[in-house]
Order: sequence, then C-alpha cells, then structure tokens
Amino acid sequence: MHTDDLVSKLAARATPLDPRYAAKRFGRALLAGLSASSGLLVALYGVRSDMPQLIATPQFWLKLAFPLAVVAASVQLATRLARPGARTTLAWATAAAPLVVMWIVAALIVWATPASLRLGLMLGPASRVGTLNIVLLSVPGFIASFWAMRGLAPTRLALAGAGAGLLAGAQAVLVYTLYVLDIATPFWSVWYVTGMAIPVLAGALLGPVLLRW
Repeated sequence: MHTDDLVSKLAARATPLDPRYAAKRFGRALLAGLSASSGLLVALYGVRSDMPQLIATPQFWLKLAFPLAVVAASVQLATRLARPGARTTLAWATAAAPLVVMWIVAALIVWATPASLRLGLMLGPASRVGTLNIVLLSVPGFIASFWAMRGLAPTRLALAGAGAGLLAGAQAVLVYTLYVLDIATPFWSVWYVTGMAIPVLAGALLGPVLLRW
C-alpha cells in the first residue's frame, strides 16, 4: 500500500475530538481529588461541630476565596500545559495573582501590628503541622492530576508536572481550610504556601518521568 493510500484510509477513520476533552478530564480529576482529600480529612480529624455556624459567617467565605481562586487558575493552567505549544504566560500570571494579593495583605497586617507581636503572626505550634497536613492532603489530588495529565499530550513535562502539583496543593489548602479556619493571613502566607509549594516541586521533578509519552 502506498503512503498516500494509508494516510487517506487513516484520515477517513478519524473522528473529531471534543474541544473540551482536556477540561472535562481535569474536572473529573478535580472532583476525585477533592472527594478523596475531604474523606482523608474527615478520617484524620472528623467534622467541626460548629461548621453550620461558620458557613454563615463572612470570614468563612473570605478564607475560602484564596484557595478557590488558586484552584480555578490551576485548572486553567494545567489544561493549557497539557496541550502542545499552548501559551501559558497568562495562565501562570493568573495562578500567581492570588498569592501576590495574599502576600500584600499579609505584609500590610504585619506592618500594622506592633513589632513585639509580628513574629507570633507567622509562627506557632501549628506551623509544621499545617504544612505537613497540606502535603498529606495533596496526595489524592496529585495522583488524580497526574492521571489527567498523562491522558493528554504535554510536551513541557517538568512544567506540566509543576502545574499538576499546583492544582493538587491548591485542592489540599481548600480542604484543610474547611477544618482550620481561624488562622491569621501572615501565617497562611508562609506555611500554607510552603505546603502548596512542595507538591509543585514534586510535580516538576516527577513530570519528566511520569508524563513521558
């Protein structure tokens, strides 16, 4: 069979790809990751008895705004990183924007706090625990995000892995926030971001190995 004939036969059998296939795949991964992380949180710590009252407070939704924004931006970033040649500059900037806003707010809070109390805003007995819990809660989302990425066509494997790790870390912060709400923003800006950065680094290191195709 001539090459032209083979190409013609293959083209005749081609079916159009759903333009939202990548978004749907990451949507399923997001749902799986959030569900598994929530189940893990409940297994480790249970459910807060005051959750119905918390949901009715503005503080609850303000605290959720940061991880929700990072999750939404991370889904968009991961979707673009899964496509060969897709531009990601704006997606990276959108993912970084919530972090920048939080650091600005944290800096303003620290600046307005008396010098003798500033260190206490960022340190405490929960610092290491919070970071470790976020890393632990990111594991289900990490697995789900890499599953979604492997089913697509990433070419920048380290960046794709980092994007999947960012999505996993943001999910973990979102789930952990449902249990630990009364934490100062400067504390978040150090320890929660550290917990979120670890899956990003792990994703960047594992991406060239696990996403190779």
